[in-house]
Amino acid sequence: MQIIKPEIGGIYDHTLSDKPWAPPGVSLIAARRMWTTTRGEGAVVAIIDTGVDYQHPDLAPNIIDGRSFVSSEKDYMDYNGHGTHVAGTIAANGKILGVAPLARILVVKVLNKNGQGTYSDITQGISWARQWVGTNGERVNVINMSLGGPLPNKTMHRELIRAVQDGITVVCAAGNFGDGKDNTPEISYPAYYPECLAVGAVELNTRAASFSNSNDQIDVVAPGVKTYSTYLDNKYVELSGTSMASPHIAGAVALIYSRYYLRFKKHPTPDYIKEHLHYQAIDLGKIGFDHLYGYGLFSFNIDGGKAIRLIMGSRKYLLNGKDYYLQKEPFLQNDTACASIEEISDLLSCDSNPVPVDTNLDNHVGEIEIWN
Repeated sequence: MQIIKPEIGGIYDHTLSDKPWAPPGVSLIAARRMWTTTRGEGAVVAIIDTGVDYQHPDLAPNIIDGRSFVSSEKDYMDYNGHGTHVAGTIAANGKILGVAPLARILVVKVLNKNGQGTYSDITQGISWARQWVGTNGERVNVINMSLGGPLPNKTMHRELIRAVQDGITVVCAAGNFGDGKDNTPEISYPAYYPECLAVGAVELNTRAASFSNSNDQIDVVAPGVKTYSTYLDNKYVELSGTSMASPHIAGAVALIYSRYYLRFKKHPTPDYIKEHLHYQAIDLGKIGFDHLYGYGLFSFNIDGGKAIRLIMGSRKYLLNGKDYYLQKEPFLQNDTACASIEEISDLLSCDSNPVPVDTNLDNHVGEIEIWN
């Protein structure tokens, strides 16, 4: 068993913004729409992986506990980088923002510095995460497993079933052995187990990633190409793989757990979570379920899944990689991008309405109202 090995795009000492910044994948699933209600408070996500760099400033405040099951590496520090990248997508809260920036991270190290591990260590890690209790009574709500192998394992499967029965949603990377076709199945475990949520990968323009596995157990897809997140030694890195798609969904599930508990003072069941993700997903492939996209791209915006690129000084813009045209050219003024509010509102499926000038009020130049 090993990590779902990603492609490395580049390693950086800095982020792309001077202020806390949500990478494009976090934005594509519309995580920010949940942040006015919750940023993941109270939710605990167990990351079963290569460990996590618990000294990274974007991650350190959210790490609640950890343990290593790798006999040759007693510390749950990450010496590979994979688990640290996964953790950033789920719950970074510093220079970059993960999907659920106030969720807590339980580090479960089952893979060594080479990204490899045994079924025995992984099963022990799942069992420990399932039974773990925090100092304030916290319990694990979500498990992320961005790892896999071609063969099933009965002992690991039994432990996953126990975790789900105990109310934990298990989110898994679908695998990186795909060929871009939905009629040639590629199988990876544990993602293929029906108790788990299998997550495939799409590019930021919502096209299926060429490497993403396809089969009859794919639940949803999420961004997994050129995913920007935390890395070893306080750095950041772009990685591609279904390993990067899975934590987008694990973070989303943490937000759902948190919001559900805030409203109802109890946690949703894994079955509820799975149905919610299926229902909320944006259909991208064949109508309904298909083996490549599952039920589609999960987003907190049911009209989402839009990657829009405006070109200053040109009416042409790109929507999910296709050319469209605005009525008015956007432009730069004092290094600030300016565009027609009405047209941008239409692109974002918002309603806007100009308010006539009223000389009896302070409205001397007109106003515009936007509903979203």
